Amino acid sequence: MKVRAYVIATDAGSAPNYDPPCTTLAVCKPRIRQAASIGDLVLAYAGSNVNPHDPHAVVWAGVVSEKLTFAEYWTDQRFQTKKPERSPTPDNFYRPVDGGLLQVPNRVHGPEHFNRDTGGLYVLAFDPSWRFGAHGPRMPTEFGLQIPMTARRAGRVAELTHAGWLQLETWLNEQELLSVPGLARPSGRRRCRPPSPRHLERPPRKPHC
Repeated sequence: MKVRAYVIATDAGSAPNYDPPCTTLAVCKPRIRQAASIGDLVLAYAGSNVNPHDPHAVVWAGVVSEKLTFAEYWTDQRFQTKKPERSPTPDNFYRPVDGGLLQVPNRVHGPEHFNRDTGGLYVLAFDPSWRFGAHGPRMPTEFGLQIPMTARRAGRVAELTHAGWLQLETWLNEQELLSVPGLARPSGRRRCRPPSPRHLERPPRKPHC
């Protein structure tokens, strides 16, 4: 398993977005969104900006279960609650228009973010996922997943054996049980199931913004 670890700049709820039905990453981190494959683990550390007391704290983690285009993400009925009119921290605000994308007005990103967001090409959906927040647990050194301070901006790609992943998954689940109630995995244990054929036939709803 590949582990794509990075330092999160802010955990405001849009990158990633934790709204149901599952955690998604649709804006920011274009390199990760473009390069990640289904089955990869994405892991975010706090860094000194988010947690000056422990920059190695784990803010969130998730296994990539789907990789969608922006057009697929916009029209998929599962992710309508992540649009600007339905979420205070939306990430589903790039609408397909005439073969391109139009940024729908939102409170998260302005036009200056268009190229960086859409340069990632894909939206990642995660199942399972874990959220711990700025003061999450410190990653044990035995997993060998820490990011050297000299490489924190670029992130790091590491490999985990199957046995190593099972140990890490157990650790993540244990930390979830110890987390502050109501914070860890706010999307619960919902499954981010693929859309049914009838959902694919529905036209996208006109945004109210």
